[in-house]
Parts: sequence; C-alpha cells; structure tokens
Amino acid sequence: MERGVTAVSESMKAEATCSVCLELFSEPVITECGHNFCRDCVEPLLGVPPRPTACPQCRAPVTPGSLRPNRSLGAMAGLAAALGGEGRRLWCSEHDEALELFCESCRVPLCLRCREGAPHRAHRARPVKEAAQRLQETLQKNLVFLRKQKEEFKTKGEKKSDGLLGKVASERQMLQDTFKQLQQFLQEQEDALLAQFDQAHENLTEERHQYISSVAERKCLLDSLIAEIEKKWDQPMAAFLMDVGKTLSSCEVAKAPIPESVSPELQKTIKNLFEMSRLAVDMVTKFKVNLLTELDREKVIVMLDPETAASYLIISKDRKTMRLADIHQNLSDTSKRFTGSPSVLGCQGFTSGRHYWEVEVRDGHSWAVGVALESVQRKDSLSMAMGKIWALRLDWNHQYTALHVTPIPLTLKEELRRIKVHLDYEAGKVTFYNTENMKKIWQFKASFTEKVFPYFWLWSEETSIHLCA
Repeated sequence: MERGVTAVSESMKAEATCSVCLELFSEPVITECGHNFCRDCVEPLLGVPPRPTACPQCRAPVTPGSLRPNRSLGAMAGLAAALGGEGRRLWCSEHDEALELFCESCRVPLCLRCREGAPHRAHRARPVKEAAQRLQETLQKNLVFLRKQKEEFKTKGEKKSDGLLGKVASERQMLQDTFKQLQQFLQEQEDALLAQFDQAHENLTEERHQYISSVAERKCLLDSLIAEIEKKWDQPMAAFLMDVGKTLSSCEVAKAPIPESVSPELQKTIKNLFEMSRLAVDMVTKFKVNLLTELDREKVIVMLDPETAASYLIISKDRKTMRLADIHQNLSDTSKRFTGSPSVLGCQGFTSGRHYWEVEVRDGHSWAVGVALESVQRKDSLSMAMGKIWALRLDWNHQYTALHVTPIPLTLKEELRRIKVHLDYEAGKVTFYNTENMKKIWQFKASFTEKVFPYFWLWSEETSIHLCA
C-alpha cells in the first residue's frame, strides 16, 4: 500500500510540475500550443506592456491575451502536494520496510528490523516524527546562531577590511608625499650646489683670462724694455741720460709680481665647495645603504662555522673568508665536522621564512655554494652527500653545474664573481642569481622538513670564498 501511494504521488508530481520553475504548478495557464506553465513564470516573458513572445517549451508564438487558466491541472497540483507528505515516507532498502525510527547515536533512520540489528541494538532510538521535531528545534537554534554569525562576519569583517583599506591608502599617500618631498629637497640641494659650481667655474674662467692677459702684457713690456735698454746702451751720455728715469720706472713695473692665476679667496671657496660636494655624495650614499638595509628584511648576515669546517679549510678570524690550506690541520674530529669533503656550513640555520646572502668567489675554480640539510653526511665524500645538498658548483674544467642528486651542467655566458643565494623555506625553493646583473642562474625545488644551513665547498688553492656584508 505504502509503495503504491509513493508511486502515485511521484507520477502526479511529475505531471503537475512546471517546466520553468520545476515546482508544482501555481495558478497554471495553458498556451495556444498546448503547454502549461505557472502564471508567474510565463507573464514576465510577455513583458510590460505585454508583447508576443516564444513558448519556453516549443518556441511557438505566444500572444498577449491568449493564455487560459487550467483549473484541472491546478487541482491535480494541489492533490499531488497533499499526497506528497505520504509519498515522502522513507523505505529501508535492505528490509523493504518503512523507516519509522531514528537512531540518535548514528543519526540515521531505521526500520523495525534495523533496530534489532547489532549496530543499533544498544543505541537509543526515537520515532521519526519525534526525532524530526527535536532535530528541527536543534537546527532552528543552529540557524539562529549561524545567521548571527553571518551578520557579525559581514559587519565586523567589512569594518576591519574597510579600516585596513583606508590605512593602506593613507600610508601609501604618506609614502608618496614623503618621497616627493625628498625628491624636491634633493633637487633644491642639487640646484644650489650646481649653482655654486657654475659660479666657481665662471670666476675661475674670469681670473684665468685676467691672468693670461697680465702675462701677455708683462711679456710685451719685457720685450720692449729689453729692446729699449739695449738701444740706450750704445747712446752718447747726453742722450742716454735724457729719459733714463722713464726707463728705470718701467723696469720697476716689470719687476712687480704678476697676480696669481687663481686668487686665494677663490681657492678657498672652491676647497669649501669640494668638501660640501663630497659630504653630500657621502650622505646620499649612506642614506641609500641604510634605507636598503632597513627595507631589505630578507638579507641575513652569514658567518662560517669553524666547528663544521674540514681540516683542509682555513677560516678567517672574522669567519667571512675561507681558503684551502697547504697542509692538513690538526683539528678535533667532532660529529659536526666535515671529514669526507672540504666543506663548511654557515653558523645560522633556517626552519622557515625567506632569506638570502651574497658570496664573492675570488679567482680559480673547484668551488660550490648553496644550502644543505642539517643531517647532511659529514664523514662521506661529496658524491655521497649530494642528496641533501642544493648548490651551484664550478668544476676544475670551468664547467658550471647545478649540484644535487644528479649534477646538471649549465651553460653560462658570463663568469660568476658575486652570487646571491636565496632560500624560500616554505615554498621549497633555492635560487641563485648573478649579483652583478641580478639574472637568475638556476632554481632548485625541494620540500624541506628540517633545518637548512648555508653550505660551502672548496678544492682549489687558487680560490677563496668570501661572504659579503
């Protein structure tokens, strides 16, 4: 009986369902082409004012005023809705009985035979109607809570993001204004200094011309005096004495010192100007360095760890430079020290974040720089330890290699002198750059689960590795 009611209900529901809204018909109307729709579904298609449209089902024309109520279909839709409550009863697929109980422990509906089964026998079960009422009350409380949460998310979240958006815009504007003011200030100082340099250049040019003119006049005076004295030397005494006083006066003028090519006052002015210029250049250079240092949060100061250095490596006192020793050094063989390869680690390791350091390679070959896991093999050869090393190496034949499990030869057009090693721990990336032009050389991809250290390897007496400040 129950199955029959369900089948009839489903059949009536299918016949009484609108093809537009897919719900039971509400005030169904029939078109001239014989198809039925809810009035509220088809009237919006005619528009305001009404105009011909196409049938949603067969695309036949539907004209305003042609729709007719289908009361019989409406009655059937009502009957299908009435039977829906009975037709919606659930059935047990295993025992072919109605699911009349609800297991509160497993939260599933049960038939009487399911209730007696081992999985649910010890659990508390309620009639489905009672359980549904209880669950509806619980869901209603959850609904109230969730709606409240939704409103709080909307109000609090938007206020927080709106506040941050306003602060970001304000901070951006302040930064922009600050740099504009700085640019204006620097431009004013540049203009002032350049104006003083221009004035000094003008004064120097003027004094130079005056000096050249004075030298030319003095040369001309000397030539004429020499000729006049040589001429007087052979004159009779009376003629010789006639204007000898004028000649002597001219000689005194010729003996007077010529003014300096650059006056002491101008030399002092230029000296002060040079000092101001150098001070300005030094201040701007320091400002750039300090600003970049403060803003560059990823740069780290790396120092070599002597406790890990192989006995063939000499580490400088400031722990910034390493080179190959001439002879084996007598160092204690601890668990930290490399003995299988001429390697050394940096003092600081990383377990998170983005960090970079710069390395300068001075001459020679047979070097490698990169990173290594804390558990890297230290008593074996480099070939045995490569699985835990990600490095860039220059071999004895001047071949660059990306060094990991399987070395990968690299084709580089330029010789590397200064290298930037960048570690992104979470992303699992180790990237090498040529610091001179910031071109990317190579990038490894890995998955780090332990501490990672800067790594260095050296096997050439001609080469030294220096950590840049």
